[in-house]
Amino acid sequence: MTHIVIDPGLCARDGICVAECPLGLLAPGVDGLPVPVPDAERLCIRCGHCFAACPKGALRLDGLSPDAAPAASRRVGLSPEAGIGFVTSRRSIRNWKDRPVPRELLEKALDAARYAPSGINMQPVHWLVAEDSRVVRELAGMVAEGLRHAGIMPEYVAAFDAGREVMLRGAPHLVVAHADASGWYDPATDCVLALSHFELAAHALGFGTCWAGLFRRAAETWPPLRERIGLPPGHKVCGALMAGYPKYRFFRLPPRKSLRLRYL
Repeated sequence: MTHIVIDPGLCARDGICVAECPLGLLAPGVDGLPVPVPDAERLCIRCGHCFAACPKGALRLDGLSPDAAPAASRRVGLSPEAGIGFVTSRRSIRNWKDRPVPRELLEKALDAARYAPSGINMQPVHWLVAEDSRVVRELAGMVAEGLRHAGIMPEYVAAFDAGREVMLRGAPHLVVAHADASGWYDPATDCVLALSHFELAAHALGFGTCWAGLFRRAAETWPPLRERIGLPPGHKVCGALMAGYPKYRFFRLPPRKSLRLRYL
C-alpha cells in the first residue's frame, strides 16, 4: 500500500496537496484526483504539508488519519501587534528565582520545539536537560575547566575563579540540543532553530532562558564534559539554553541598533 492514500469521496480536487508538496510528488490524476508520482514513497521527506494542508481531511500519510492529528492553531484573537510585542519582549535571563520550572512545562516547551523547521525535514535534534541545579553547578565548573584547558575566554575563567558564576549564571536548568554530525549533513542550524522555538515557548509559558554559549564552546573541545553529559558517539553539542523563572521583570524594550536593510 502506498504511503499516501487519498479518499476520493472526501477529496475536493482543489490541487492544494499537489501545490504544497515541496518535491512535486503528487500530480492530478483521473478526474483531478491527486496521485503519487512513481517512486514517491522513497523520495518523500515526510514533511506532512500535503496532509496538513488538506481542508477536507481526505489524505492519509503513512497510515495516519487526519482525525488522529492535532488541529493547527488559527491565531484567533492574536493581533499582529500582540504577536510582534510578544517576540520583542523576550529577554535573556541571567538572574533567577530560587524555584525550579516544573518538568511538565519544560517538556511542553520542548514538545513545541519539535515543530521548528529543519533542512529537508531531517528533524535531527536530540535533547538533554539538566534538571537538578546541583548538576548545573557541576557542569558550570566543567565549562570553566574546559575553557581553561583550551586557553580561551580567560576573563570568564578568572571571574569564575574569583567566585562569580558566569559560566551558567546560576541557572536552575540547562537545556542542550545535540545531533549526529558524523554524516554529510551539518545539523547546527536545525538545532539553533529548535532552541529558538524552545525559548519562545518558554516565554509563553512564563519562564525564561539565556543562550549558554560558553557551554557550547567548552563541549567542542573538552572531552570530560562530553563524557559527563553522555554525548553519543558522532554527536556534537549544537547549542544550549539556561532556563528558569526570571528574578526580575523588564518594563521597557532595551535599545538596539537601527535596522540595516537593503532590497535587491
